[in-house]
Amino acid sequence: MKKKVLFSALLAFINCAVMYGQTGNVGINTVTPGSNLTVNGSFAATYRTVSTSGAVGSNDYYLAYDGGTNGTLTLPAAISGTGNFLGRTYHFKNTGTATLSIAASGAELIDNQSGAGVSSINIPPGYYAFFINKGGTTGTTWELILLSSSNSVPAAASTYPFSTVATTTRQTLPATPGASYVVTEINYPEGTVINTGNVLNTANGRFTAPTNGYYMFYGSTQFDNGAISGNPTFGFTVLYLVKNFSTNPNNVLVQSYQPNPGSLVGTNVSCVTYLNAGETVSMAAVASVASGSVFQVVVSSLYGYKIAN
Repeated sequence: MKKKVLFSALLAFINCAVMYGQTGNVGINTVTPGSNLTVNGSFAATYRTVSTSGAVGSNDYYLAYDGGTNGTLTLPAAISGTGNFLGRTYHFKNTGTATLSIAASGAELIDNQSGAGVSSINIPPGYYAFFINKGGTTGTTWELILLSSSNSVPAAASTYPFSTVATTTRQTLPATPGASYVVTEINYPEGTVINTGNVLNTANGRFTAPTNGYYMFYGSTQFDNGAISGNPTFGFTVLYLVKNFSTNPNNVLVQSYQPNPGSLVGTNVSCVTYLNAGETVSMAAVASVASGSVFQVVVSSLYGYKIAN
């Protein structure tokens, strides 16, 4: 009996050694694995919920952060030689209401495809991030594979599209003398307006973000002095999209400059920008004229909508 026990123990040890050292494919629930590891069935890994800052462990796989204040989860430090975890992956989901930062350990960096490594990646509420270890011990030791939002395309009820005035509407604006720039907002006193949620103030032309998120804007107008006496030509025209309009200074998001365009020129501007709830975007114009002190714009339109949280 004792010999049988010893023999069984020896056989088990040999089997373990063979399994550890084998070079062929391994199959679970299949006798014909087509890859190094083939699992013919479901797969499960560690799921952990955290509420505060801390370290990401070697046994972690998927971490959900449900904190109500900003927190940081620090990735494991690189290991040289035995124990190096090249190819290890981690998944993070921010299910809380504050910002989650994923940080590399010490002086290590994360490759975020920007051309230079960063020490941490911010994951806003509702966002998911996927990381993989690159196997190095210095520089960019981790790579950001994916950063996305689970609700990056809002439902139709959460978008805020609008269009603007009829082509017969003209707006008279003060012209710019010399090199002194005077920027005036374009407004929309009449015309057909799609104004979901009343986010567009037609009197001053300002779009107000109802919620935090990324917004797309497209604006166009026609600088037209055809109705002004003498049809003065333009020295230049500039069309802007401006964030949180003020007389000085202005936070210009984008501009379209036209030098010496005659007395009639059409132009457009577009951009994507992040707005906090309550921040505004408006279209503004500036122009110099050969004579007189005013110019006109006509056929103005502005369109904007939320594209992501």
